[in-house]
Amino acid sequence: MRPGGQVVVFPSKTAGSSSSSSSSYVPPPPPTPQQITAGRRRFVKLLVGVGALLSLAPYVPWGTFLSNSVSAGKGYVRQQATVDNLSEYGAAAGRKVNVNDLTTFPPNSHWVITYPTSDDLALDTQNKDTFVKFELIRLPTELGGDAKDATAFVAFSKVCVHLWCSPNYNPDQPTNPNENGYKPNQSKHEQYECPCHGSIYKVPQGLAIDGPASLQAPPTNAIPMLTLSTDSNGFLMIEKPVWDVNHNGVLGYGRYVQQ
Repeated sequence: MRPGGQVVVFPSKTAGSSSSSSSSYVPPPPPTPQQITAGRRRFVKLLVGVGALLSLAPYVPWGTFLSNSVSAGKGYVRQQATVDNLSEYGAAAGRKVNVNDLTTFPPNSHWVITYPTSDDLALDTQNKDTFVKFELIRLPTELGGDAKDATAFVAFSKVCVHLWCSPNYNPDQPTNPNENGYKPNQSKHEQYECPCHGSIYKVPQGLAIDGPASLQAPPTNAIPMLTLSTDSNGFLMIEKPVWDVNHNGVLGYGRYVQQ
């Protein structure tokens, strides 16, 4: 209503006008055979390109790009294995690992080590970058953990090859009641287990035997690991790794396992 009391009536669409507008719509023509063929060719080219990129993935040193700690530390050189200085490790905390010391480093035990190190134990311990963290495991006795040489140890990456969570060694259950980690009436583990999605790696090979990582194709079904040796005094040494799938593996990706 306008000022002054005048009523304004707005026209509405009539049935005729509605049908007229709808009848004027013309659907797009269907694609021609030539257009369909061209679309299929583009899709095939895309698949080929993605396949080529995936084939190169094992040769890319992902860990180098993802870790700032490597460039900040000494780099990948031969170094002594030193346990992170965490109170939960008791007498082993902050110690250099000696293969002859079965008291401080008993069979079927595990610790976290940092590699490469910065030569600052406090800084290494506080470093949360899992790409420079490794789980050092002294094997159970039945797997040679009582040997006084480097074969008694393995060091697995703390980066799961599934979705990069941090696995941990589960020592239960050793067969020897007097051995570290023994608990009555528990199933035997002695395996490297990821708490996030249940991937389980066999010790000492590091091959995934259960969980999502075990369903992945080689080399993405085995955890990368360090090469260990000893010096003349029995101290455990970390050899300079070769980060490719045929040697120490690619951090966060995997490695081939000789079976």
